[in-house]
Amino acid sequence: MQYMGGKSRIARSIAEIINEIPRRKIKNCQTHCSDNHAGCGGGGDCFVSLFCGSCAVESKVQGFSRKLLNDRHEYLIAMLQGVQQGYNLPEHITLEQYRYIRENKDADPVLAGFVGFGCSFGGKWFGGYARNKTGTNYAEQSKRSLLKDMATLQDAQFVCGDYRRLCIPPNSVIYADPPYNNTTGYTGDKFDTTEFWIAMRLLADLGHTVFVSEQEAPPDIQCIWEKPFTRTLDRNKGNQFTVTEKLFYLPPRRYTQHENGQSGILPK
Repeated sequence: MQYMGGKSRIARSIAEIINEIPRRKIKNCQTHCSDNHAGCGGGGDCFVSLFCGSCAVESKVQGFSRKLLNDRHEYLIAMLQGVQQGYNLPEHITLEQYRYIRENKDADPVLAGFVGFGCSFGGKWFGGYARNKTGTNYAEQSKRSLLKDMATLQDAQFVCGDYRRLCIPPNSVIYADPPYNNTTGYTGDKFDTTEFWIAMRLLADLGHTVFVSEQEAPPDIQCIWEKPFTRTLDRNKGNQFTVTEKLFYLPPRRYTQHENGQSGILPK
């Protein structure tokens, strides 16, 4: 589905890297494992997405017994929950319907979420009615794409909230696709990238395996994958630029007792 900042073109590549965690955990597991495999090269059985968006990556992540998918946008989560429960999305949306839904979002939050992203130019939240010279049916296109992704997320738990307040199960594998540095979030406020990286370090310190999609990161954080591609900012494709998407990795760490009796955070 259309979604501004979405990862549809690189989702499979990112998911394949994340999917190695449960595979490696099983492969490296010893016969007697006292901590439920947490120290055998992988995280726990729960996959957590802090900014799930349209779930392009999340729908391709496999091998976890539980998926906890969070996003702060209430209409987006309402849409994902609605489709999960069988809501019948429309295949056609006129300009007049688009405008009406934009002004009456709470009449049908599921529909508002779908139209606000899937039928808007560039997938930007009610950023203008999507149309082009070839007559592309964006509603039909977005519906087809969304239903395909949601087919693998029928057992996922969708949560709407601040990523900093999310209750995360122990030893989870976490994926974060935050607003880019120096950009604004849904509410129009500038996203605090410095605070975000502090939070990601803390999650790794607590024993979680953390992956982050960004274009840049603090110099000590490892980039494990990258790919350049072109983005477009206007309908006529006259404003194009190249960006390099990167995937960063923070390995899990945990508190342990040193021989001298002092506690500290050490890599697993």
